[in-house]
Amino acid sequence: MMNNIQPLKKQQGAVLFVSLIILLLMTLIGISGMQTTVLEEKMSGNFKDRVMSFEAGESALRAAEEYLRVTLVMPSFAANENGFYEPTSSGAARWLVTDWQFAVPGTGDDPIVYGGSLNSIATAPTYIIEEMPAINESGGSLETGVVLENRYYRITTRATGGTDTAIVMLQSTYKR
Repeated sequence: MMNNIQPLKKQQGAVLFVSLIILLLMTLIGISGMQTTVLEEKMSGNFKDRVMSFEAGESALRAAEEYLRVTLVMPSFAANENGFYEPTSSGAARWLVTDWQFAVPGTGDDPIVYGGSLNSIATAPTYIIEEMPAINESGGSLETGVVLENRYYRITTRATGGTDTAIVMLQSTYKR
């Protein structure tokens, strides 16, 4: 019996070369996709952290407004302590000169700590209330010649999110 063995032709290896190039391109596309995904994951995590700190600040702001609404006799703002302040004599806003991060409890210069419960927040939000100068407004009294005096309060809150790096400061003005 005679074997029909044909001589091998010289192989060029073109298929191997093309498949290696395609594999390299797919690897580069995969790595690029993973980098984009990791970046988007970081961005969404930071956005979530920022939203959490904003909501914590809103909670403290609403608590301070509720305090001003229900308190019949206001504390002394002239003492400039325990979170209740008058505007500074230098003209700089009190919230700019308040040491929010390193306030030492009991020293009198510490802001008020929000007492509500917040989940997954790194640090409880704090706030200060500044009593602004009284503003006389006409038209508020039925007695002729009597001007109604309104009191305005500036509430400033500082809050963090899930980490201490996402800091939000909010302000509102409350008329009483």
